[in-house]
Order: sequence, then structure tokens, then C-alpha cells
Amino acid sequence: MIKSEAQKLKDNGIAIIPLFPNAKKNHDTDILTKEYKVSEVQPNGNLGVNLKQSDMYCIDPDTDWAIKFGEMWLQRNTRIGGRINNGKKELTKFFYKSDGSLKQNIKDRKDSSGETIAELFCDHNIVVYGSTPNKETQRPMKRYWESESQLAPFNESIRAIYDKICFASAIAPHLNQTNQGGLILDSCLWRYCKTWTDEDRLNFLTYFFNVVRPNSKHNTVSNWNRIIKSNNDNATHNAGYTFFADYIGVDREKVRTWFGWIGKTPGQTNSKKSFRNFLSTGIDMVKLRTEEIPPLRYAIKPILPEGLTLFCGRAKSMKSWKMLWICYAVRNGLKVMGHETIQGDCLYLGLEDSKRRLKDREKKLGLNKLTPPYVDVTAPYLDMGLEESLQNWIDSVPNPRLICIDTLARVKSRTGFNKAGTAYDHDNETLRNIQKLAIQNGVSIVLVSHLNKAPQDYAFDKITGSTGLQGICDAMWLIERGEHGAQSTFIGRGRDIMDFEYALNWNQETWRYDWVGNLQEVNLNDNRKEVIDAMRELEKTGLLEIRPRDVVKHCGYTPQSKDAHRISKTMLRMKNNFELTKGDKFGTYKLVEVNQPNY
Repeated sequence: MIKSEAQKLKDNGIAIIPLFPNAKKNHDTDILTKEYKVSEVQPNGNLGVNLKQSDMYCIDPDTDWAIKFGEMWLQRNTRIGGRINNGKKELTKFFYKSDGSLKQNIKDRKDSSGETIAELFCDHNIVVYGSTPNKETQRPMKRYWESESQLAPFNESIRAIYDKICFASAIAPHLNQTNQGGLILDSCLWRYCKTWTDEDRLNFLTYFFNVVRPNSKHNTVSNWNRIIKSNNDNATHNAGYTFFADYIGVDREKVRTWFGWIGKTPGQTNSKKSFRNFLSTGIDMVKLRTEEIPPLRYAIKPILPEGLTLFCGRAKSMKSWKMLWICYAVRNGLKVMGHETIQGDCLYLGLEDSKRRLKDREKKLGLNKLTPPYVDVTAPYLDMGLEESLQNWIDSVPNPRLICIDTLARVKSRTGFNKAGTAYDHDNETLRNIQKLAIQNGVSIVLVSHLNKAPQDYAFDKITGSTGLQGICDAMWLIERGEHGAQSTFIGRGRDIMDFEYALNWNQETWRYDWVGNLQEVNLNDNRKEVIDAMRELEKTGLLEIRPRDVVKHCGYTPQSKDAHRISKTMLRMKNNFELTKGDKFGTYKLVEVNQPNY
């Protein structure tokens, strides 16, 4: 039986560890680095799995409170292990596919008695078959599989649930009153958990007190909404961790640490000294050559890859119209500018729009018979709940593909620069988490922003803000709308895409940009026509061998202008393409007399 279990795990890509009967060890000292075979499994022994070799993480609730909150909050769509403790089934092992974010085990989450609440492992031996003794009673606890589903990918939202389990388990033994205790607790949540929405606080209080005080008459949605509303008033003198610590009779520094698991308390910093052994943890490039890595995913192939894209244009350049159309196109699998879209779920956050405007645009764009994307006109700020809200949407839809946030200015945090931060540092840090979210989930996130009016040699330097925005993004799009019916341009550049330059025309009847073609080809055709027309007019004056400066003068350009340089390059290119011939005099050209292109 145990060998068939071991073989089944091996077949699923999970590394096994043969163990002594009723134990968590065997005779090896290199238990976490050695690779074991099924033949080494003892018939009456235990069986463990090697997390690191299996590319897995494991959340391991230890205390009774942690087990209760884990069973309530952790999702069941992954592989889950349990134990039978004194005849009662308990879920104690939640396994996830590694996302590379966890570099060492987390084992320091302690309650007021010093007992470990729950652990988060990335490099550990986890017993999954057999029995182990209870720490207190020494009675054997049999292991079993509650779920053998495919591993769910680990992400920041699961890490947040782990933190929430630890926090709830730490304070649970000390809260004996629902109403007053809940009021003080929510006041601290409002104060320290700035990324939590009112709904997050409501859910936490409701579920927490369902476990801690299941029969309390105060545990109602209306009561919590009243408390949350009262605590949201900035004029309220909200309680902090010191007041809460004194109320529950626990050391203040312990309580401060607990709140630090789910939020940020005064004096906390984001920077902690860390160590990484590059020799043992670095990427093995030889092994990487044969490793199968999923290909890059796109929303629009090949111009909109997974990751964070910045889409910028001047005010009233119809960026919002274009992005709304793109969201509908991706949702319905329609082509965009001649490119195939990868159909999937889309979220459009029109943060400068109203219901009336959205309805009007959908109708004018002719989209009202298509399947719509998910749409909202309100969103939290960056680093204050937006990333968590996006992760929740990604986890809730079957095929997340594209998210558009229109505009960046509406979600930028109101906080200022950090102490030693430059504008570059601030902009780069602002988008760091949302860029990471896009990459980890394999979705495309587009931030709509603006261009400044100052002329720039490098087109992307027109983007409003510092170059920190350019540095953190995976791709950049720029759109310039031509005035009075003139040609518009759409250009892009990114880490994983080739540069592109398209010519567009704004169509007043369809409220869309019509794709004309590749900008270089369109411009070349226009430039060639201008040169040929000018040379024909000059021939009429008797000038048969024509220099570029003659064409420049005829067209009214100054000798040192960009247009003069463009004319010179175009004529040289046309000569190389046999559309012009060399004149008898040095530096002159003549029109080809036969097979002239028809313009």
C-alpha cells in the first residue's frame, strides 16, 4: 500500500522521502538533498514528501485555532493533507505550486505562550502517509489525503491568507467580548491595514467571531457595518495596538508584531537585511537549457504580452475609446489592427467615466451586441488595496487575460516620496507590485497615462513622469492623434516584443482608429510620391538632372531641416530600388521614363 502511494506521488512529479515507522526521520543526515526511489520505502514505515525537490510550498497550521481558521479561509482547490487526531479529522497541510517568492521557511509565528501558530514551508520534509505521535498525548495520528487535486499556484493572496490565519489565531484566545472587542479590533485594522477594504474588514470580523464567539448576538453584518463606518471617520480617535494590547492583557510588543503580520505598524520598515547564497541558490544555466518553461502569453499577439504595459497619449487623443474597444475585442476574440487576440476575460476600469459615458461609448463603437468585459468606475489606490482587488478578480474568473486601468493618475497613491527617494525611485516603486502581479499571473495589465507637451528627441521621454515609469514597465505604447484629419501614429517598444510603428486614421463615423499600415511603409509611399511629383514639375521647367536640394527648394523646405534630410534619404533609397537613375552630373537623379508607379 505505501509503495503504491509512493509511486503515485512520483508519477505526479512529487519527490518522496522514506521514513521510519511513526517518525519524521530516517537514517540519512542529508534527507532534504538526497533523491529517493520507491524501492527504498519500508512496508511498515512512514512516507514524506520533499517540498524543494517537488517545487512545492506547504502551509502547516499547528495550533487548534490555526487549524480552525485554516479550514475556513484556505481554498480547497489544491492538494490537502490531513490527520486523524483522537478520532477527529483535521486539515493540517495545504500544498501549493511554488512561485519562487519564498526563499526560506517561515517558522517564527508565535502566540502569547510562545507556541508556533502556523508554518509556511518551502524546503522541508512533510509526512503524508503513516502515523506520528501527538506532541502532548503521544497518541498516534494517522495521515490521509483530504484532496489530491492539482497544485494551485501560490501567490500573494494565499500568502495574505496565511498571515491572516496567524494573526487571528494569536488574538483569538484573548477576545472574550464581541461588541467592544470587535470595535477596538476594527479600529486597529483601519489604522494599520491600509490595503484592506471595508468589505475585507467586514468579512474578517464576521468569520473571526463566528469561530471565537459563535453564539454572540452582536456578530451581525449590520453591527459590523455600523462599527466600520464609525471607525472610518478621520475625526475619530482610533485605538492603536497599545490600547488593544492593554485591553486583551498581552505584551504590547507582541501585539505590535501580530499586527505587523497583516499590516504596517509605526516604526516598521520594508527593508530587512537578507542573505542569499548565490552558489547554491543561483540558476543552473546548463539545467535551464533542457527545462520546459511555458511560452510568453499575449492578449494581442505580438504587441501586447503578459506583464505591465504603459499606454500614453496626449489629452483627448481617444486613448480611452481605443482601450475600451481593445477590451471588447480580446473578450470576444476579434482582431486588433490586423493582429490576432488571445480570447479571455477582461477587466476595464474606466476611472474617469460614468455609467452614462460608458453606455454612450459602447453604442457609438457598435459593441452593444458583443459579450462585454468586466467593468468598474471605482478602484482602490496602488499599494492600498488595488493589487489585492486585482488578484481577487484574477482568482475569480476562469480565463483572466487583460486588465486596463484608465488612468494611472486615478490609482496613484496620495503619499509622497520616501525619505531618500528620487522621482525615479518613487515611480518605479509605485508600479513594482502591480508589475509583479501581472508577471506572476501571466496576464496583461495596461495602465493608461498621458504625454507632456515638451519636445523630446526620444519619443518615449514624452511620457508624463520620470523614467522610472519606463524602467518598470514591460512594454510601452504611444499614440499621437493627427490634427484636422492628418495621419495618426501608434508606436510600441518592450522587453519581449519587437518595436512597431503603425499609421492610423481617426474615423469620426465609427469612433475608432482605422489601421492604415506600417508607418515606415506608409511614410515611404508618401515620401516617394512627394519626390516624383516635385521632379515632374521641375522637368517641365527644363531641369532634367535634379539634385535633392532642387526638390527641397521646390517643396519649400529649408536646406538644414529634417524634411530636407528626409528628401535626400528618400531619393537615395529610390535610386537603390531603381525608381530613379543617376544623372550624368555627380549627385543628380533622373526619373525613370517607363513603368512609372501609378499614384
